[in-house]
Amino acid sequence: MIKRFIPILVLTAACWLVFLVNNLMWGGDFDQYGIRPRQISSLPGILFATFLHGSYQHLAANTLPLLILGGILCLRSRGEFVLVTVAGILLGGGLTWLFARNACHIGASELIFCYFGYLASLACFNRTFGTLCLSVVCILGYGGIVRGIVPTSTSISWESHLAGLVAGVALASLMAKLKKTPSGPKDLASGSLSQQ
Repeated sequence: MIKRFIPILVLTAACWLVFLVNNLMWGGDFDQYGIRPRQISSLPGILFATFLHGSYQHLAANTLPLLILGGILCLRSRGEFVLVTVAGILLGGGLTWLFARNACHIGASELIFCYFGYLASLACFNRTFGTLCLSVVCILGYGGIVRGIVPTSTSISWESHLAGLVAGVALASLMAKLKKTPSGPKDLASGSLSQQ
């Protein structure tokens, strides 16, 4: 059972390792490699920003929701976790790069909002009792984080929160459509017969 959680444990450990190396060996210099919107030289920051955190408090606040929401995704499927994580980092980071205010955006909260958006909206796109229960549990447990998309402080990247949420909902919609698409000629034939 613990093997199912290895991907999220590795991701979280990577955040902590980068934080320790960045702060103990480099004096926090890696933070400059976050997302700087609309700067071509900052495009690699889309990949790095999730692993960079400005302070111990920042990383500590992100660790538990990252573990819980990422753990739920791992329980569903390791492949689903990997797909949502990679696509979430790219799509959420890309949206942050395109639309956020001029600042350096770092932290795993964009990915946390992506996980939340994905899990909370699954019931809208994949209407089963299981996904309904999962979406309700996520909304009840973490629905309060939606306040994070409201601009309250200049030190908080509400734009990356919003980008992550949008990315998660978009990925849930896409995954539901892909699951409904026939995967081969045999499925296509049986699908067309059952519709008639």
